[in-house]
Amino acid sequence: MNSDLIHTNFKLNGISFSRDSLISHLKQNKEYLNFLISWFDEKDYIVAKTSGSTGPPKFIRLKKSDMISSAKLTANYFKLTTNSKVINCLPIDYIAGKMMLVRSLVNGWDLSLFPISSEPIKEISLNYDFIALTPMQLEKSLHNINNIKTVIVGGNYVNEELKAKVLKLKANVYETYGMTETITHVAVKCLSRNENKFSALPGVNFIEIEGCLAIEASHLSIDTITTNDVVTMHSSEKFTWIGRKDFIINSGGVKINPEDIEKKLTKFYSNRLVISSMNDKLLGQKVVLVFEKKIPKNHEEFFIHLKQFEKPKEIFLLDKFPITNGKINRLRIHKLIHKSS
Repeated sequence: MNSDLIHTNFKLNGISFSRDSLISHLKQNKEYLNFLISWFDEKDYIVAKTSGSTGPPKFIRLKKSDMISSAKLTANYFKLTTNSKVINCLPIDYIAGKMMLVRSLVNGWDLSLFPISSEPIKEISLNYDFIALTPMQLEKSLHNINNIKTVIVGGNYVNEELKAKVLKLKANVYETYGMTETITHVAVKCLSRNENKFSALPGVNFIEIEGCLAIEASHLSIDTITTNDVVTMHSSEKFTWIGRKDFIINSGGVKINPEDIEKKLTKFYSNRLVISSMNDKLLGQKVVLVFEKKIPKNHEEFFIHLKQFEKPKEIFLLDKFPITNGKINRLRIHKLIHKSS
């Protein structure tokens, strides 16, 4: 196992490192140091924290052998060879950042650490082969993204406006689907080719259990994982993501997906907004709209493009949306608007 944990070609910022020299080099970087100590210890697992964007964060054990298999699958799928130049600009506290480091260690990549910010590649000057971003980071990095050959974006859905901008780029941009339990992505869709269905990575199959997506992954030593994601199944290897079962609004017997309404509204309003719900004596739940920072004067004009049952019954304002691991925390917003009502 130890020989699989770090490739002899691994580099950090163009400099070769062994296990011990890497730990010594990053001793002032607490987050990286703690992970590396766990990665190289005698245990066959590491402890990872789930994102907490759809419920309380929890700590789970991930087998190192599974993380190695996932890292190699990513390299093979995106045709990333030894010495590929890659960037990590995601926090290593969560699985996406952890796996950028693990992929580099396992596959012998040359890893560069960029700022963990909304504009991480603002100072980019060289060309790179691979990067993982959140949708917000991608949105704010479009002017520099062509310096990178392959971009994966995850952690939240990519809105239609951003998808249209991606089509104008030279970089190959993929939206990913995955979670901590699956050790990041198990499906992708190429936004650069305007794909609208997620396709399974090799060895991954999808089934539907009680109306939600379930995942079988041959490269991982895990049982079938049942998610809370509502999807349209096209085959055992393709699906269209609809939304989280947790967030579906049942209004007068009509099941409404908040993300569908948001996609319609963001065509006319570029700032962040969230569709949520409130309890209602007549409907059970009613659709409400939450704006960040300000309520636009003409917001009711947006509603003419919505179906009657999709139209918000109440408007709320928050100074700032709560963010967890780069994602808007819908559960927290739901609680905040209930407190203010």
